[in-house]
Amino acid sequence: MNDSTSATSPVWPTRWPPNSFTGLWTWALAGAIAVIFGLVFIAGIRSSGIPQVNAVEFDVLILFQLVFEGALLLIVLAALPALSKFSLRELGFRRPSAGDLGTAFLGAVGMAIVANGGASLIEYLAHSRHQQDIVEIFRQLHEPTTIGIFALFAVVFAPFAEETFFRVFFFNLGLRYGGFWAGAVASGVLFGIAHGDAFAALPLMLGGVILCSVYYRTRNAFAPMISHAAFNTLSLVALLVAPKLTS
Repeated sequence: MNDSTSATSPVWPTRWPPNSFTGLWTWALAGAIAVIFGLVFIAGIRSSGIPQVNAVEFDVLILFQLVFEGALLLIVLAALPALSKFSLRELGFRRPSAGDLGTAFLGAVGMAIVANGGASLIEYLAHSRHQQDIVEIFRQLHEPTTIGIFALFAVVFAPFAEETFFRVFFFNLGLRYGGFWAGAVASGVLFGIAHGDAFAALPLMLGGVILCSVYYRTRNAFAPMISHAAFNTLSLVALLVAPKLTS
């Protein structure tokens, strides 16, 4: 545990007030989020087959996820200053510098390498091709409005929400008590299982560690969000422009 009150270091704040991330509310919120995404993972691995959905059903699914995760996001953002004893700006919610942007784009490349490379390795070892359920459902859709809604969700909302949950909250919580690797592993594991896919969990866990590194080096919350958004954008472009290559 690091209870130092020294000045902020050039790489990361090493000062953690003694009452930072302590008490019932910290662990209640962390436990609730972990349980929610654990249940998502269990539901994902227990589902059988890819459901057939139309554009309206898909829009409703995205809307439900937006409302649910949006409410959770507001709770976390409201609670973070009180739990961490840092302002949102101190936690990294400020304009990224040119250097932060460069690190963010390098992070997107690193995430693509470890996530896609890990997925390919798992497919090779399992002798089976696999795509996340949401990707397979997306392949069924051809309505431009639905595609646009999903793109906005995947490129704008999901990176902001998930990086707030897994990097700004869980990574800092782990960092507070056990250092970088404790935070990166806890954050990465939750990030992996939150997508509800057993095949994708490990590659996404590795991608989550890359995102932790981006956040850790930049001290900017928007940097891993940009990395995440760029990764999702590349994945969407591949699905739309070269679907045969991603099948």
